[in-house]
Amino acid sequence: MATDCTGNPHNCQLLIAVTSLHRDRCGESGITDPNAVVNAMAVGLVEEIWRNGPVEGMHSGRRGPSDAAMFAESTDLQVQAVHALRSPSREQGLLTFEQHLLDRNRPWAGTGGRNLRDLGYGYLGDYARHIKSRTNTMLNLNAHSCVDDPLEVYLVNRALTMGHDHKGMPAWAIIVDRIGTLLESPHHPAWHDDLRGEEARTHMPPDIVSVEALKATLLDQPSDLSDDVLSWLSDYFLYSAAPPYSRFKWDTPGTTRPCKQVR
Repeated sequence: MATDCTGNPHNCQLLIAVTSLHRDRCGESGITDPNAVVNAMAVGLVEEIWRNGPVEGMHSGRRGPSDAAMFAESTDLQVQAVHALRSPSREQGLLTFEQHLLDRNRPWAGTGGRNLRDLGYGYLGDYARHIKSRTNTMLNLNAHSCVDDPLEVYLVNRALTMGHDHKGMPAWAIIVDRIGTLLESPHHPAWHDDLRGEEARTHMPPDIVSVEALKATLLDQPSDLSDDVLSWLSDYFLYSAAPPYSRFKWDTPGTTRPCKQVR
């Protein structure tokens, strides 16, 4: 660990403090190999640069992306973020990711082909400034030498704090498995309402050929799912509407107990 870091001293203090807990937090969350680390970093990068800014205003507007589109686009961006972080030059990778986010002609996943111009009317200036500002912050952070890999330390911590159960994190496999369980067992106690489980099965889009195929796509590339499937998932399973996100471990039907892996 270098002691002659030229970065902002306040940020050095924060990075060093987070580093002291970093390995333990990774181990507790199942981030135990290089591939898991870069996937978690990518989740953190999407949270840091794209989410929790003007895109949330877009999301709440009449023209903006739906819940399903926000899920699809964020999972697609996580893949792009992995490429950026694995770039031979981290700096160039971050700038390429910035260009991807700012491309006003690129169709967003889950939107039926709409792009940033269509989705972000009234927010385009604020959106661009936010993306550039956060990218610059990441570039400055990457230049720190007070810890071995400042972006890893910062972005994994960001992912564990804001995106613990997002696609790219170890807990995502648990969520996907639970979605499969709920579809195969519409009376599972985690539904809390038998009618809800039956309703989800009844309204399952016909292009879902099997639960196993759906699970495989959710694990690998959710943005490949059709808009109809994404909307259905959003209605019944994703985030706040979802029994898969219960804090309890499912042992056998009718019993639950706390689970540390999913929160």
